[in-house]
Amino acid sequence: MDEKEVLTRFKNGHLDRAQAAALLTGTGAGARTATGTAARSGGTVPVPVAFPRPDTVRERAGEGPSATERIAVVGMAGRYPGAPDLASFWRQAREGRGSAGAPPSGRPGDERGHYLERVQDFDAGFFGIDVSEAALIDPQERLFLETAWEALEDAGCTGGRLDALTAADGTARSVGVFTCAGTGDYALLAARTWTRERPVRLPRGGHWSLPNRFSALAGLTGPSQSVDTAESSVLVALHLAAAALRAGECAAALVGGVQLLLHPSSRRTGAGEGVGALLLKPLARALADGDTVHCVIRGSAVGHTAPGLPSAGPGRGSRAAGGDEEAPGQRVLGAALRAAAVDASTVAVREDTDSVRAFVGEAGAVTAAAALTRAVLQLSHRVLVPGPGRAEAQAWEGGEQAPRRASVGAHGAGGCAAHVILEEYLPAAGAGEAAGPAGADGAAELFVLSAPTPAHLVATARRFAELLRGAGPVPELGVLARALRTGRAAMDCRFAAVVAGTDELAEVLERFAAEGGPCADLRGGGADPLGMGAVPETADYLAALWRAGHLHQVRSLWLSGLDVDWAALERAHGAGAVAVPLPASAFLRTPLWLGGEEERA
Repeated sequence: MDEKEVLTRFKNGHLDRAQAAALLTGTGAGARTATGTAARSGGTVPVPVAFPRPDTVRERAGEGPSATERIAVVGMAGRYPGAPDLASFWRQAREGRGSAGAPPSGRPGDERGHYLERVQDFDAGFFGIDVSEAALIDPQERLFLETAWEALEDAGCTGGRLDALTAADGTARSVGVFTCAGTGDYALLAARTWTRERPVRLPRGGHWSLPNRFSALAGLTGPSQSVDTAESSVLVALHLAAAALRAGECAAALVGGVQLLLHPSSRRTGAGEGVGALLLKPLARALADGDTVHCVIRGSAVGHTAPGLPSAGPGRGSRAAGGDEEAPGQRVLGAALRAAAVDASTVAVREDTDSVRAFVGEAGAVTAAAALTRAVLQLSHRVLVPGPGRAEAQAWEGGEQAPRRASVGAHGAGGCAAHVILEEYLPAAGAGEAAGPAGADGAAELFVLSAPTPAHLVATARRFAELLRGAGPVPELGVLARALRTGRAAMDCRFAAVVAGTDELAEVLERFAAEGGPCADLRGGGADPLGMGAVPETADYLAALWRAGHLHQVRSLWLSGLDVDWAALERAHGAGAVAVPLPASAFLRTPLWLGGEEERA
């Protein structure tokens, strides 16, 4: 990574001060400090300040995860055929509506399958990637980058809350990335354009880049690895991620998968595409951090049971035909139930590759991601979607005394089976009552948004205006504003407003979206012109302004490029941490393809 790329990622909020300093100087000590959000310095990296001691985090979340620690799903994102986001995917699941159709325009062939639209589009500028370089990145990887970022934002985990995820040694951004990808089609498409007379740059081969690139772009320091066990890949990745969390190898873990059918040889009737990502944390840590818990992972298991083959191998005899040959995956399911310490009779829903076939088809590596997401959505919404024995969606009975449970299983083509036991999260009596002031309409709140460019900022502001004017539920103003301040990265282009109600906020956002300004644009440098970020007394000054309710002054300082430790201000104000699902940052996608749009397969 050269100096220009480091500074670009630093300015866009994907690296904090310490990580940028470590990369620029070639030292690793800076990785153990952080400042909450990335400063804008016009090419110079300010001296980092010490990050809160790791024992402070352990005091809030307990002494650390144990071998049997339950794991919480705290963030999700995905894009599936006919469903560009999870809200659409949930509607599709509730209606039992399939997604089979002809290939999208521009893809040769007529194989009826389950396809995504506009897979050539990508927002390279959002991630600070040069357009020519982005054209060489496998579209599977590009799609995963956007989806993984959306999953982090869904968890409120791209700003100071991301920096606060520290490893046992104090290293910030201790997030693991465990992923899988389906095909290598993009490299095949590129290879057919290469000739000795006209050699061209080719995409990198191998799926290792899928997790590694996202870890690098987001400045994540946990394990980063790719898994390939065909249809069971995502569940195997989740199993590995849960083990890493329980072993203390990372404070959070991102699990995901993607598959695109770009080369004609990969497409067949009934095949499918998709991408999905989930963010996991130990349950105790998630509760201490104020996360939204979509559901809990009770246990998981992985094993090999080759379908249709006797149990034979070196030094072993095969079982007699018609004997006790167990069904593929049943042994692994039993192991998952034992790991979860639950009885099979308490698991009401079982999701697998068959349950999502109508929605994603035979989608290889991403099949289990769709099944897992579908199960999590049913638990979080407490609704059973159409399936065997159910012609339509219905309320999921029970749960008042004992939590609802679901299992998700997949059996890879090579025989690797994996099962995960999920459980509804039932808060303890009185949980969440100490979260601090709700910030209802009438009390002034500081609302902040940021993005890498003014165009991105306008598009994101429009999304929030639509949320506030929509027919669905709207978070209370204080909850909305606090979640954005503490859970989103501070990027170069910034908008902020002090408002007293959601209606006023909607009007301000609509006016900003319509007129396109003004906003603070720090891309040319000049951030924090008074150098207040380098003065230790600034933290006390900000805290005093916050306590006194001088929100306009804090707003001006943040717009000038001063980093603000919002979490510290919230604690000083008596408000607890909070993370609620909100609209994701807008991507401004454009077509990027080898040789141009006309050569798209």
